[in-house]
Amino acid sequence: MRKLTRSLPPPAIPAALAPALAVAGGLLLLCGAALSQVSGGTDRNVSKMANYQNECAIAKNPTNKLQLFASCNNSTGGLFAARSTDGGATWTYPDADKTIADGDAGQGPAACCDPALAWDTFGNLFITYLTNANTVETLLSTDAGLTFSNLVSLGSGNVDQPSVAAAAGAVWVVWNQSNQMRASGAAVTGLGVVGAFGAMQTIPGTTGCSFGDLAVSPGGAVVQACETPTGGQGPASILINIDADGLGAGNFGAASTATSTNVGGFDFIPAQNVRSIDAEAGLAFDADAGSPRFGRLYLVYTEEPVNENNDTDIMVRFSDNNGSTWSNPPIRVNDDATARSQFLPRIATNLLSGNIGVCWHDARNSAGNTAMQEFCTVSTPTPASPAFFANAQISDGSSTGSGSNPPAAGQLDIQFGDYSGLAYFQGLEHPIWADVSNSTGDNPDGTTRWDAYTDSVTGGAAANEGDPHITTVDNINYDFQSAGEFGALRDGEGLLVQTRQTPVATAAAIFNDYTGLTSCVSLNTAVAARVGTHRVTLQPNASGVPDPTGLQLRVDGALTTLSATGVSLGAGGRIIPAGSGGIEIDFPDGTVLLVTPNWWSTESKWFLNVDAFHTPALEGIMGARARGSWLPGLPDGTSLGPQPASLHQRYIDLNQKFADAWRVTDKTSLFDYAPGTSTATFTQASWPPENPPCVLPESHPAKPLSELVAQKLCRPIVGKNRHSNCVFDVMVTGNPGFAKAYLISQRLQAGSTTTTASADRGPGKPGASATLTAIVAPNARQGRVSPSGLVEFLIDGEKAGEPAKLDARGRATLQTGRIKPGRHQLVARYLPGKESRFLSSTSLETPVVVGGGTY
Repeated sequence: MRKLTRSLPPPAIPAALAPALAVAGGLLLLCGAALSQVSGGTDRNVSKMANYQNECAIAKNPTNKLQLFASCNNSTGGLFAARSTDGGATWTYPDADKTIADGDAGQGPAACCDPALAWDTFGNLFITYLTNANTVETLLSTDAGLTFSNLVSLGSGNVDQPSVAAAAGAVWVVWNQSNQMRASGAAVTGLGVVGAFGAMQTIPGTTGCSFGDLAVSPGGAVVQACETPTGGQGPASILINIDADGLGAGNFGAASTATSTNVGGFDFIPAQNVRSIDAEAGLAFDADAGSPRFGRLYLVYTEEPVNENNDTDIMVRFSDNNGSTWSNPPIRVNDDATARSQFLPRIATNLLSGNIGVCWHDARNSAGNTAMQEFCTVSTPTPASPAFFANAQISDGSSTGSGSNPPAAGQLDIQFGDYSGLAYFQGLEHPIWADVSNSTGDNPDGTTRWDAYTDSVTGGAAANEGDPHITTVDNINYDFQSAGEFGALRDGEGLLVQTRQTPVATAAAIFNDYTGLTSCVSLNTAVAARVGTHRVTLQPNASGVPDPTGLQLRVDGALTTLSATGVSLGAGGRIIPAGSGGIEIDFPDGTVLLVTPNWWSTESKWFLNVDAFHTPALEGIMGARARGSWLPGLPDGTSLGPQPASLHQRYIDLNQKFADAWRVTDKTSLFDYAPGTSTATFTQASWPPENPPCVLPESHPAKPLSELVAQKLCRPIVGKNRHSNCVFDVMVTGNPGFAKAYLISQRLQAGSTTTTASADRGPGKPGASATLTAIVAPNARQGRVSPSGLVEFLIDGEKAGEPAKLDARGRATLQTGRIKPGRHQLVARYLPGKESRFLSSTSLETPVVVGGGTY
């Protein structure tokens, strides 16, 4: 928090803020909760079946970020399979029985188990699995998992745990056969255009090696990893084999050891005491051509620093030569300080940004080390070693390794299984895992059963408030008082938010604990965003001259009046009203941006608070700070390193190197400008001066207020950083309006919600009824409190029935009457209860097709 000269007793609430405080109600206690560097959404139970599923895989379509496909072992035959076309919010099934490869015509031989998935940049979806006839089968789908055809049958006899990878115009399959690793690959030149698979290779030096993974480099090299021995409690070795030319004339080379580990092939831990765990080696290449580590290969695995103490950890090593040599020492991914187990890791890289995602099962919160929760983290690519952000619990529930349902006849109870799944693309991690938590409440009778769960993982809440105080997506709080236009948030897939900062003359400077600097101040006075294919700006006017009657909203340069229902930007993007004259911008990737404006009458200036929620963006002045770096990364992925000891060097780093790196240029600017103006019009490179006074030409310094008055005005503001920010802003500027602005932002940040709507699969005949479902989730996940109240469903603007009550998990359902055939639009509107701390929200329109199709 900021340094204050003295402590004060709690003052009375000033009358000027009483109405705003009454609006805030009982919400204030939420705002002091800690925020994670990465954040999950609401768990989705993908399977919802009476039998059980585990050993799941998940893939995301690189040609359509809304399409996902998942598959798991299924205890009653075939493979469980589900597909999503809305980014994982809802799931449907290729077949009514939710399975594929179960003997139905056209779906390949009946499956036993061990599904693996890969989706290439042509749109080809590959699924590889083991059959009941002891073969390795690969199926192909060219319609996002709606239908499959049998592509190739590989291997026979004693086969186990296949892997599939598709990249660089090839698809490869690796598996264990007769206690040795085998491989085969084929060229891929287009959607559905897959060549013949080559002759099976026996990979040298892999006798007694399994439980591994496969990856294809951007240049076409193929790398496989496996663990040996495949039994025992450890120690063991993780071997690497490389086929340097992929589909060329060469074959896999000799095995080399990437690392040793004390986790054996059958290592028993309390949370997995029947099936056991292995090191579960996983591979992923950085395939982003713009990444500073393009072509780097990452290896994740499980380690047990002291053999048989059950304190297992998730480790990562990397290689810049396709696996010939590996970094040392390994990087510990899990950040807990316990002696409990982490296991079953998965690693994936974001194709378009080079970010690294890792998820795993974690027992850190289980006193007996017997129950797991799913945890995840990310790392942005840097020229040096990757540094992972603070870990976050993603799963809503906690699960032990055994359920009340007995295993199916003749099938081993494998608990969480040998592996889980992870897809990472378009800024979102999508883990999938099996547990018995019933965290989504889909088992109303309370029966505990194994289900497949998934979630969407993004960055944490971020803020750019006051004059301006930055809270990054990884919850670092620092002041950034430069003047000009800057990149506030950015990712590798098109999301971009920019803010304009305007200097203010004050009689005093402001001190920041994090930077250790005393600085003059500036204000956010305009914001711009790229939302899908559209450009949105909120600014005083094109010339930048403030107008007390209000800010101007423009979409693609055209002045836009915002109605109560908002403005649709297509593909999941929209602008809707929020708070007192503010706006909410919803991005196609799920990012929610809240902009709260306030008028400073004595200075004739608008100032804006900008808050972002569950965003995959990790770059910009609100972006993530890697471990070992004192500020967010620079646009090229490099870091400014540790905080300098010298205050002068800190000033240079922050206000020159960092500020200049993130300054908007005429080429990159999203703002609207009057003729004769540009981004240079609003740039003042010398601000803030290294040492006060804080003076500006033709401007009188704002008259400050006393600390006592500021404390009274800011008393309703909770959270040590936000409260002290408020106090100093009011003191330095002399403007009580800052306290009101903080209170409004606090209310919006802690109480805003997102509502999603869906309809179940229709029965295939006209005029059928449907089950409508809405999920209401807080934008800021502070604790695990769910909204309460009602949801009103509307079809084509008309009420579909009486409002439905939200359950304890924030979900409401409604069984409709019969619906006329044709295309309809479904909307769900959240209606908070009178005592609810949460704010209303309305879902995007969801298409509903009735008449021989699906909802």
